[in-house]
This record gives sequence, structure tokens and C-alpha cells, in this order.
Amino acid sequence: MGSFLMTGLLMISACFLAELVMTSPFTNSTVQCELQDTYQEVMAVTGEGLYLPCPNLKCSSELNASLISWFKNNSNGIQQIPVEETSRVHHHGAVLYILPLAINDTGRYITRWWYEHDKCDEYETDVVVYGEFHTDQLYRNFSEQTATVEMLCPVCENQEKNLTWYKDFHLIPGQTEEILRVRHTSKKDDGIYTCVCSWEHHGHTYKSSGSHQLQIVEPARSYPPRILSPPNNSIEFTDLGAELVLKCSVFFGTNVKDQLTILWVRNDTRLVGVKGYSYYTRKVNGTVVSVLTIRKVSKLDLHSVFRCLALDSRKWVQVFITLRSRESALPLVVMFLCLFLLFLLTVGITKWFTVDLVLFFRNFWVVWNKRDDGKVYDAYVVYQKDKMDEETEIILANFIGTVLPAVLEDKCGFKLFIQGRDDLPGEDCLVLTDARIQLSRRLIVVLTPGVCQGQKVMTPQDYAWHVGLHQVLVQQEMRAILIQLGGMSENSELPQGLQHLLWKTPLLRWDRGSPHAAQPASRFWKQVRYMMPVPAGPACQPRPRPPSPNFSQA
Repeated sequence: MGSFLMTGLLMISACFLAELVMTSPFTNSTVQCELQDTYQEVMAVTGEGLYLPCPNLKCSSELNASLISWFKNNSNGIQQIPVEETSRVHHHGAVLYILPLAINDTGRYITRWWYEHDKCDEYETDVVVYGEFHTDQLYRNFSEQTATVEMLCPVCENQEKNLTWYKDFHLIPGQTEEILRVRHTSKKDDGIYTCVCSWEHHGHTYKSSGSHQLQIVEPARSYPPRILSPPNNSIEFTDLGAELVLKCSVFFGTNVKDQLTILWVRNDTRLVGVKGYSYYTRKVNGTVVSVLTIRKVSKLDLHSVFRCLALDSRKWVQVFITLRSRESALPLVVMFLCLFLLFLLTVGITKWFTVDLVLFFRNFWVVWNKRDDGKVYDAYVVYQKDKMDEETEIILANFIGTVLPAVLEDKCGFKLFIQGRDDLPGEDCLVLTDARIQLSRRLIVVLTPGVCQGQKVMTPQDYAWHVGLHQVLVQQEMRAILIQLGGMSENSELPQGLQHLLWKTPLLRWDRGSPHAAQPASRFWKQVRYMMPVPAGPACQPRPRPPSPNFSQA
């Protein structure tokens, strides 16, 4: 009875072991898995989730998880991937999960499937993880000429998910199907199309993405060859013995597959295989460019004519190029430099003598200049009278009372109204000042050195300053002539109106120490006469003038 019981136990154990052999892929370690040629490559970005089923369709549908195992082949050898959910990298039977992806997940992953007790297939998948999007992770580059292009979402196949499509990383509204159809394609449809898949795993949402590129190839259009550069009969300057590179750009059409040829010819000799000359041809944006390199420019090259010859099956065109030594360009450069200097000299002389030329022609204009503008005076003269030292009073009295009228009135024929000299005793100065400024063609403003020493030029009592500046700046009915006696370091103390006038009008400086201080032909007086109106007649005869104003009592 005991032997019978022992025999039964042995039979049960044998059956259990046989069942283990049928269900466990590791019991038969002598089985060598056969490597299949269904190799695939998966591209992804860090932070995304990876859902990777077994590359074989039957293997991916295997329900017995114990018959499938996953491994990673890295620098430490082949390591088995666990099945625990707590592992970031794990698998559930035929599906590998990496949640989320990291850079070091890049590598080769091996799937082993025991579809029978003693038969095993092995599949390899390369996973490449990028830190950010890169064009190397494109799944397919579509180059189509058809009216409709269909792109299949390259991720999340046979999986519960939500899909969105992007073009050049901008959302395409309403596109949620696995196949994206681009109809009536044109060049505007070129771009990178990305499918983003959202899926859940044990209550967590992950995203996977894959991209295609669409490049619409335009139909071929052939044109007669046209040389874009260099222009015909062009000249290239170089040095004897130097290396020279010549480029010839030719347009033959778009996507032309016919035989296209560009030749370089020196005189009547083709430069193919000639020692010291080499050229190559490349395509740049639909243009064919041929580059000729002359290793060492010789005297023969300088006395030769080079030709760029472009031809296709129907027509040929050519341009001529001549080489010139840089030394031969020196006379041309010198000639242009001389012309430029002559131009500058002419401009400078003209600007310097503009005043003299204008005054010269005024001598002829005076003869028939009969003005009927209602004006009486050529200029109304105002000047500073307050808070001057004794030396400044002497300088101002000499200029206002002697020099100014002697030059402008006696020698140049102008009629002036000088404030303080031509005023009549007892008259209403405020009323007559306004009227006399209205009857004047110019306003001569005389500034003294004391202006920039904190003294105010205009006071409420000096009504003529206000009226004159108003006529010049606001009414713009007359022009101002600014004369500075002596030096003037800054104008920050001047009233705003006078500062604005100085910004618009050149300041003329009178130097009493000059030997020509009272000569009408001096540079200073020429500039004053230039800014004055055309005199009504020739120089007036000397006339008796009122005594000079007494500034000390003003």
C-alpha cells in the first residue's frame, strides 16, 4: 500500500514538472532563440511615455504573458526588464512601458517569444531618445506630386488614445484621425507634421509623438539656359601670380533632369584637365554654379579672354571675362581720386566765395532795384544797454555810434534806425518803437560780452527787444542779424527766445582789434551785407548824424 502511494506521488510530480516546462520560458535554457529580420526603430523625446508592443503581429497579440520576456542590450550586457508596475521600465507581456522616457533609455531592446516549448523567436528594436525635437527623429520624408498626401500617425498603434495633429508645431484644428490627409497639395503645404497621442496607464496620462516631413516637389520646368552672373564683358582685377576664383551661375529651370553642362574656355582652349586650372559644379537653390580656380595667374591669363559656356540639349549661351592686373587700375583710381578732390575743392570754393558772388551780382541788381514794399528802414538796430562795465560801454558806443553807421549807411547805402540815436526827445517810445520795427526789413541784434556773465539781456523796460523778437520768431515778417562784440562762452543765461534765435541764425563776431574792423570789404562786413536786403541805390553821401547815444545815462 505504501509503495502504491509513493508511485502516485511520483506521477503527480512528473506531471507538474511537465506543466512547468510548457509554461515557463526559462526552464529549457538550451533553446537558442532565432533572430527575426523584423527590425524597427523608434524615436522619442524625453518626458514622453513609450508604449512599445512586440514587433511581430502574432507576438503582440499573445495573451500568455509568461511566454514573452524583454531585455535591454547595453554596455553592461543583456539585462532582463522586470514586470513590476513600480519600475519605471517594465513590461506586461508583449508590451514594453517606459514611463517617462530619459536620455539613458536610448538603446537596443530585445523581445523573446516562446511560441512553443522548444521554439523561440527574437526581435530587436532600437529606441532613440532625444533631449528635444530634432529632424533626425522624422519617421518619413514625403516628397509627393500627387493631389492628396496621406500620413499615418507613427505612434500608439492599436491602442486606446486621443490624437491631435500639428503642422510646424501649430495645432491643426479638427484633425483627430490616425490618417491625416492633405488634399490639393502645393508648396505652402511643406512642413513638419506631428501626431501627438494621449493615452492612460493605471490612472496616469502619458503622451507620445511622432513626426513626418512633407516636401512638395514641383513639376520639372525647363528653360533655355540663362547666365545670371558674371555679366558679359566683365573685368576681374587680380595680381600676377595670385590665385583667382571665378564663378559662373546659370539658371536652367526647376527640377530639370536633362544633361546640363557648363564649360570654361580660355581663348579657344577648354580648361578640362589643363594644369593649373580646375573647376567644379554644384546646384544652389535651383541654380547651377560652376567655380573655376586659377592656381597662379600668369601673363598669358592677363592677355586672354575667358568664357563661361552654358548649354543644354537645345541651346547654348556664353559670357566673356577679361583679367586685368591691379597695377593697371592705378591710373583709373588716381583719376577718380583727382576728380573727387576737384569736386570737393569746387564745392569748398563755391561755399567760401558765395558771399562775394552774391555781393558782386548785387551791384548790377541795385541799378533797377526799385522796391515798393512800404518799408522805410533797411534795419532796426537794438543792443544791450543795462549793467555794462566801462570798457564794454566804450566798445559798444564806438561800434553803434561810429563803425556801424559809417560802413552800412555811408559806404553801403543802407538806411538804419539805431535805437538811442534816432529817437526824438519827448516822443512816445513804446508806440513809435512798434511802428518803426514794422517799417524795417531786418532786425540787427548787437550782443556784448556781458551777456554770458549772468546778466539779463531783456528787461520789461526794453520794449524793442520783445517787439523785434516777436516779429522774427512769431510773425516771421523779418529776418534777424546777430552781431557779437568780443567773446561769448555760453548762452545758457539768455532768454529762451534769443537762444532759439541763436540756434536758427548764424552769429557774426566783430573784432575791434582787426585792422579791417571798419572796412566794408572785410569778411565780417561782407557777411553782414550778405544778410542785409538789397540796397535801394548806390552808396549814400556822408550825412550828418546825431551824436552817439550816452550809454552811461541809459
